[in-house]
Amino acid sequence: MRSSRVPQALTCGLVALLVAACTGEPEPPEPSGEASPSPLPTDFEGDPPPGLEGEVLRHLHGDEADAHDILDDPLGVRISPVGGAFLISSGGEDRHLLHDAATGDTLWEGEARFRGFDTDLEGESALSLVDPDDRPFVLDSRGRTLWEPAEPGDLYLDGAAVRRPDGWTAEDPYGDYTVLDTDGEELWTYAFEPEPEPGDEETDEADSDDTDVESGTDEDEDAEEEEQIDPLGVPVTAWDDTVLLDDGSSALHAYSIDPDEAGEALWSVSSSDEDLELPASAPVNVPQVLGVYEVPDPDAEPTDAPSDEDEDEDTEEGEEETEPTRDVLLVRWAQPEAPSLLSAHDVDDGDTLWTLREPGANPVAAPFEEARVPVGLYDTDTATLLLPQASGGATMVAVDLVTGRTRWGLEEEAGAISPAFAHAGLVYGDSRSREDEDRQLVLDAETMDVVSDDLSAYVEAVTETGHAILVQDRQRFVYGPGPGEDTDDVEGDGEPEASDGPSEDDEG
Repeated sequence: MRSSRVPQALTCGLVALLVAACTGEPEPPEPSGEASPSPLPTDFEGDPPPGLEGEVLRHLHGDEADAHDILDDPLGVRISPVGGAFLISSGGEDRHLLHDAATGDTLWEGEARFRGFDTDLEGESALSLVDPDDRPFVLDSRGRTLWEPAEPGDLYLDGAAVRRPDGWTAEDPYGDYTVLDTDGEELWTYAFEPEPEPGDEETDEADSDDTDVESGTDEDEDAEEEEQIDPLGVPVTAWDDTVLLDDGSSALHAYSIDPDEAGEALWSVSSSDEDLELPASAPVNVPQVLGVYEVPDPDAEPTDAPSDEDEDEDTEEGEEETEPTRDVLLVRWAQPEAPSLLSAHDVDDGDTLWTLREPGANPVAAPFEEARVPVGLYDTDTATLLLPQASGGATMVAVDLVTGRTRWGLEEEAGAISPAFAHAGLVYGDSRSREDEDRQLVLDAETMDVVSDDLSAYVEAVTETGHAILVQDRQRFVYGPGPGEDTDDVEGDGEPEASDGPSEDDEG
């Protein structure tokens, strides 16, 4: 027996028409249950968050947005600041877009696996990526190819590159190393050899004694021995014309990679240095490089006040005098089950500027461990670094990188605050509480005082040039920098063309 194929909805519709014909009045349509979504707003309402003093430049969603289709990803996007641009990453696939914050232009787009944020030799922001063919490459903040490996296995290192020995492992790191520039040109080649075994040293001394008897010891041989004692190691970071080597014996050694002075030993720092005051009986400390930071220079000599004539000649209208700064290398010396120690060093001579005992024990890295230490947020206006802690009385501490003092710490009970980024002396963080709804807080970077906890919009990201993305009522607004803020972050002329990744013709 066949069942009726007349749809039930059509049957009900016919009955409704008959009823309507009998009454002479139209039957009102039944509500569908799905309300039409309200249109996306295009005007920003309310006050801008603290630290932002510009104006809305554009919005990123809707028919009038004229924005890239990656922003319509059904799984959402992740947005991060890179120099003066925004990196917009698809939530559903390895697709990325580098969006010029000031103009909205596409600087670069392509399919790649994101490896992390990096820097060049001047400390400028860069992006580390891997293309679909599993080939690494690095972009600068303007979308230009900064580096590609000249040979398989070459590694990018903070604006330089390193070629390790064949078959390199952390357990067997010895052999020939080459430091290259980003174009693949060799800067310095050296051999990192293991320390001689005790038996070998005795044999060498015996051989040396025999040689002394036969030919005598002269000053040339002593000088040659002195030249050979400069310790080497595995490159762990680079800046300007310097590369830093870890010798695997709790010491770091800085060498020049200036083409005219490549391989010249500059300075060293070791856990046995008296300035660090580390206990000699403690296990060997593995130094962990946390980065090179630009901070105000308290030791800079004051400059003479310029005369009125000099001001007229040398100072343009609206130009501000820059505060003297210096670069410092920040190192963590970790010990098992003991509070770790931070030390700051002048990058020019390695002098220890200050040390700071951290509130708890942080993980001890294995020698030549390739995983980078997670480093927190840095506010350049106050030279404050927010440094996560693995254990102890605080989940994060705010350190003044000029003096080495702890400004404040996030205690365990305040761990619901998750700092997201720092800008203009402020720290933006998300506060999560069972009693209250999640909200964004703005804290003073120096004191941790709450500046604001009732924002008109959620601040998603802020670039180094002061451009911000504000989220309000399902819309993203790009907010420009305040008056007088420097937005010139582009070196060279013109804009790069969009591409799907590095090509063989790219010159970096």
